[in-house]
Amino acid sequence: MPRISHLSHVVIRTHDIDKMTAFYTETLGLKVSHVTERMVFMSSEPEREDHEIALARGRQGTDSPIAHVAWNVPTTGEVLEYYQRFKAQGVPIDHCVCHGNTVSCYFADPEGNINEVFSLIDVEPGQGYNGPLDLERSADEIEAQIRGLATAAR
Repeated sequence: MPRISHLSHVVIRTHDIDKMTAFYTETLGLKVSHVTERMVFMSSEPEREDHEIALARGRQGTDSPIAHVAWNVPTTGEVLEYYQRFKAQGVPIDHCVCHGNTVSCYFADPEGNINEVFSLIDVEPGQGYNGPLDLERSADEIEAQIRGLATAAR
C-alpha cells in the first residue's frame, strides 16, 4: 500500500504577494528560496526542503486562497499506486505532470480542494523533463522520460 512520507508544501494564492512575503519572512522567519515572475517560494530550512510554502499571484475576489496541498511519497511506484487507487475510487484527477524532478499527480478531495502526491527524481539541476506525464506507463519508463532518456510517447 502506498504511503505519504510527509507534508511537503502548501501553495497560497494571494491578493498582495509583497505584503504576504513580508509577513512570512519578517513575522515567521521563513527564508525565500527562490522567486519566479508569478511565485515566491519559502522554507524554514531551504537546505532541507526547497519550499514549505509558496505564494502565488492572482487570487481573485473571494476565491479560495489554497491552490494546492502537496504530499511527498517515497517512490514513483507509490505515486502510480495512488493514481490507480484514485481511478478505482472515482477520485477526480486534475492532471499529472513533471516539474523537472518530480512525478506529480494532482487530484481533488471530496470538497474540490486540489492536492498533489509526488515523488522526487534524482536529475541534474535544470536537466529534467518539464511537462505532462502519462501515469499509465511503468515507473521505469516515467523516470527515463524525466531524465531525458526517453520520449513522452510510447
